[in-house]
Amino acid sequence: MNLSLGKKNLTKLIAIITLSLIGGCAMSADIELKWEWPADRAVEDKILIKIEDIKPQGSGFFGLRKSPSFAENLPDPTVITGVIKNADELIKGKSLKIIVPKPEVGNAAVGSYAVLGLVEKDICICIVPVESETTDITQVNCP
Repeated sequence: MNLSLGKKNLTKLIAIITLSLIGGCAMSADIELKWEWPADRAVEDKILIKIEDIKPQGSGFFGLRKSPSFAENLPDPTVITGVIKNADELIKGKSLKIIVPKPEVGNAAVGSYAVLGLVEKDICICIVPVESETTDITQVNCP
């Protein structure tokens, strides 16, 4: 048996396991937001996105991502991916990913638009579905 071939296969196996545990390259996005409940905070900024996908978050190997021991785990985690539509030229057109509790998805659907209310630049506290890309997001209020 060729020992170097064995090491090469072991290295590939370790890489596959590592990528599976952290979500792999397929889950990457230009911008990843965190979800938190509003907790009496006011929205500081709003962005409009076109929703490209909504799906349940995978549980990873052995269900590790759904373990209650992880403090950041949300009930019924749902991954929303989309493209930023209304922001400045620096982030307009960038892909976005956020993991939210399923009830917070509400009526949002793939192919539709939503306004995300942000605090501290990268924390989303609300998702509001809107009719179109031309919606005046300054008039959209978080529930």
